[in-house]
Amino acid sequence: MRWPWQRRRRPKCVGLALSGGAARGVAHVGVLEVLEEAGIRPDVVAGTSAGALVAALYCAGVPIADIKAEALELKWSRIGRVTRPRLGWFDISRLEQRVNEMTGGCTFAGCSVPFAAVAADILSGEVVVLSDGPLSAAVRASCSLPGLFTPVPQGERLLVDGGLLNNVPVSVARDMGADYVIAVDLFPSGHRFKPPRHLAEMAMLAYYHMAIQAHRERAEADCLIMPEINHLSIMDFSHTPELIAKGRQAAEEALPHLLQDLGL
Repeated sequence: MRWPWQRRRRPKCVGLALSGGAARGVAHVGVLEVLEEAGIRPDVVAGTSAGALVAALYCAGVPIADIKAEALELKWSRIGRVTRPRLGWFDISRLEQRVNEMTGGCTFAGCSVPFAAVAADILSGEVVVLSDGPLSAAVRASCSLPGLFTPVPQGERLLVDGGLLNNVPVSVARDMGADYVIAVDLFPSGHRFKPPRHLAEMAMLAYYHMAIQAHRERAEADCLIMPEINHLSIMDFSHTPELIAKGRQAAEEALPHLLQDLGL
């Protein structure tokens, strides 16, 4: 039995930190479904790369059912196109355009839930937290995997995928005011991959191992959700239904801990 003064203080501001994960990012949709069904709605959300994409749609007020429907239709041709190689092989302006369409041109100021996207300045090696202007442009910058996707210029900065430096942005959620952070990490370590078959797979494999090194903040989360998806490719969108199911399963397993901590 705990005496009243021994009980954990109920959090006043709940944050959600969504990691990058390329094609695995759709697992975030399953997590959000479970949180919503349980009545857990974050007060602030921070996302990196694929996590920024899902978070932007969610915070702009796009229904989870619509996000899920979009995820089930997702394929690389809907995200980008091959371009003349210079600073990247693929232009992902189609992704920016689609986010703009789904959110109705929403800006950070117009979000129903405060949101921040994490990118990296490839010139200075600094984490860049984006929280102003159009959501679609920020999502594109946060998702611009260096070498594979073209970077996004911003003044004197050259922005690339935030997973390069901070793939589980717990500290960003705390800087936004969260005193309790739920983190969703889509990069479990300890997996051996098959040899890459082409340049894109080689780039994704390099990104995977860099992103794992940028996961130090996951240990700082109050609740860490890690779907068991090591066997699923970060390149292949054909596993979307299973990824969503794995996201749901991991969130459901964490739910008793969450409900107790949040006093629900």
